[in-house]
Amino acid sequence: NTLEACGAALEGGRHGLAFASGCAATTTILHTLRPGDHVVCGDDVYGGTFRLFDKVMKPMGVTATFVDMTDLARTAAAFRPETKMVWLETPSNPMLKVFDIEAVCALAKARGAVSVVDNTFATPVIHRPLTLGATAVVHSTTKYLNGHSDMVGGIVMTSDDALAEKLRFLQNAIGAVPSP
Repeated sequence: NTLEACGAALEGGRHGLAFASGCAATTTILHTLRPGDHVVCGDDVYGGTFRLFDKVMKPMGVTATFVDMTDLARTAAAFRPETKMVWLETPSNPMLKVFDIEAVCALAKARGAVSVVDNTFATPVIHRPLTLGATAVVHSTTKYLNGHSDMVGGIVMTSDDALAEKLRFLQNAIGAVPSP
């Protein structure tokens, strides 16, 4: 649809997938993980994201290590053999921490992990994480992309064809699609 195509174009990706909310987009991405998988996550992320990791995914066997990503050495040390994903949010919410997206994504890539950047606060006006090495970008379109709170939505952009295919299946299966 047009919203998905526009989202992909804004972030410089090949695929855009619209969701009912930013949390629905995040939940769908997290459902690409399996029990035993590990995520390296920024220590200052949106409360809903933290809740998904700590209260939803953890009981399902997906663990997360929360780390100050302004420190690349600490970030690198947080990786484990079972790390499959790195979750970045910069500027972070609520402390507005800023860190090197390209360097963190390079750490993930070198270790065979996907990197997902929540770009809700910065928007593509400030940075385009796909051009910095991110595998996927997520937005709560409820916030700055839409003008804040006129509607509820989320969107994921990626250039990874296999990930886009998985997300489209999950988007439909989970029912996290936006209303008309």
